[in-house]
This record gives sequence, structure tokens and C-alpha cells, in this order.
Amino acid sequence: MDTAKKTLRTRKGVREYSYLGCPLTRNRAAWCFRLCKPDDEGHGRCGRVAPHGLTGFTAQSIAAFKKGKREEHFRKLERLYLEARGNRSYEPGIQIIEGEAEIVFPIREEFCHPQGTIHGAICFKAMNDSALYAVNSIIDDVLVLTESFNIYLTHPVASGELIARSRYISILGNRYLAESVVIDSERNEIGRGSGAFVKSDTALSPEIGYQ
Repeated sequence: MDTAKKTLRTRKGVREYSYLGCPLTRNRAAWCFRLCKPDDEGHGRCGRVAPHGLTGFTAQSIAAFKKGKREEHFRKLERLYLEARGNRSYEPGIQIIEGEAEIVFPIREEFCHPQGTIHGAICFKAMNDSALYAVNSIIDDVLVLTESFNIYLTHPVASGELIARSRYISILGNRYLAESVVIDSERNEIGRGSGAFVKSDTALSPEIGYQ
């Protein structure tokens, strides 16, 4: 048994198992103290399969069901945004994941100032919309409204695409905070923004396009 362990250690590197023990407590006992966060494959810091990283078939089924519901929520939000009458003229693209959203506007001539660069209002809309949907990705019962949103523009852009990427940060009282960055097709940063969002009284339902 000892020989097999030494051979495994030579071929596999740091996987010392019972020799290593727990790297957090420095205890060389064979049992797990359940202090670390297992990796995606369920292994703890010691290299062994972590008991607290294991799930049964029932737990796995519940997790898969919840993930499916979340994915369905994201797709419904995307369709809601794309079908909104106020957004159709922008011909946007949108992608939503947990706590994040990305919106893309193709830059057209009517979006630009006389000197040819895009109007700041378009940048504001792209960042505000993506931040709002990043927040709404974690709220699945009602629509979210913008309470305040501030932007800082740092670089002009005249052609290509406007890409706004946002992420939910935290909650403060009844306000949900999010931040956004907008870039062009060449990945140059155009500006940044951040804002606070609150829940509305409008339920997410097929009547408003959430379907």
C-alpha cells in the first residue's frame, strides 16, 4: 500500500493524500475538516475528493432543474428586450447570463453628431439597458427600473458597433447596484457608467413580452 502511494505521488505530483492531510489545518488525519471550497471536479485543497463537494442524484437533479429555470429566465428577458417597440429601431443584440448582460448596437449615421461621432445619448442607452438587464437577471418576478445612472465618456467612436457590458454588483437596501463599460468594435473603451435600480410593480408575464 505504501509503495503504491509513493508511485502515485511520483507520477501525479502533489497528490500526496493521507501524507499531506489538510493544508489549512496542517492536520495529517485522513478525515476531511470541510474547510475549503472544492474545485469543479469535487477535489479539495489536499487533492482528495472532498465529501462536502459530493452531491447525490436528487441534489443533482434539483440543481439541473434550477439551472434550466434560470436559463429560461435569461432567454425570456432577451426576447422581452428585442421585441420592445422602443428598441427595434436600434437593431440591438443582447446576451444575458447570471448577473451580467451584454448589448450591441450597430452604429448608424442617424446616431451620430454632425461631426460624425456617435451621440452620448446612444452610449447612455446601451450602458443603462445592459446594467438594468444584468440586475433583472437575478430578479425573476418583476421588471426593474432605473433609479439613477451616471456615465463618463472618454473616447469618441464613429463606426462599427457599440458594445455595452454590465454586471450586477450588490444590493443596498432596496436598491440594486450595477456597473457598465462600453467599447467599440476595436475593443477601445468609450466610457463607463454605474447606477442604482429598483423593483417595479410590473410583473414579468407574457402580456408584456416575457415569454
